[in-house]
Amino acid sequence: MKSSPFDYHRPESLAEALSLFAEWGEEARALAGGQSLVPMLAMRLARPAVVVDLARIPELRGVARTAGGWRIGTMTREVELERVAGLPPIIAAAISHIGHFQIRTQGTVGGSLVHLDPAGEWPALSMLLEATLELASSRGSRRLSAREFALAPMLAALEPDELLVAVELPDCGGPFGFEEVERRPGDFALVGAACHGASVVAFGTGRVPQRLTGCEAHMAAGGGSGLELRKLAEDEMEAHGDIHASAAYRRQVGARLVERVVGAAAAA
Repeated sequence: MKSSPFDYHRPESLAEALSLFAEWGEEARALAGGQSLVPMLAMRLARPAVVVDLARIPELRGVARTAGGWRIGTMTREVELERVAGLPPIIAAAISHIGHFQIRTQGTVGGSLVHLDPAGEWPALSMLLEATLELASSRGSRRLSAREFALAPMLAALEPDELLVAVELPDCGGPFGFEEVERRPGDFALVGAACHGASVVAFGTGRVPQRLTGCEAHMAAGGGSGLELRKLAEDEMEAHGDIHASAAYRRQVGARLVERVVGAAAAA
């Protein structure tokens, strides 16, 4: 199948791109890495009147050290982050699970975050590390927490004229654990879990990545990995079934992964 007809724009600056979105609103779609949008266009799951290619906008690329951590431009490709020294080690651990190397050479941080696949690693990382997401439009800019940004599967808190321009991560090294289960290497996760410090997230299980506050309280009270933690995770975890895995499978395997990532963080 081929895409429905659309106009194509490749702006050279952020201001030019924002002007296009101010003009076209909901009829426009941003093209980042194209790993999700291009297949959706081909299957006519997306039928925009205008596609705005962000590839030539320098303001949206690169990684910069800030006073409080890191600022990652939305068009920074995942493979580029594998070469940045000093980023929280859990980022490199998670990136290795994103598709295949060829996917990571084109896939972008912002594209993954805006697509908001429940099994995506970047939405889970942003919630785990309490990232701040910077949005911009011709009207101005604003910042949202990762929890505020993720409304539902493939539904981000973006207004029709807004773009995600950067991800701000706090300076947060330290012990971590990251695990996911997929049918084949490179596939989307059937279920995953991550732990960093006192934070625990499950992903691929429900509508959006889920902070497991009950498990975090258990850890804060001095509890570690084991049967009690696994039971807490299984009771707290939101899980949905589909053609790939049942809700019960995701809940049980997810709870086991929570136990493993908490144990890995404690061992480190």
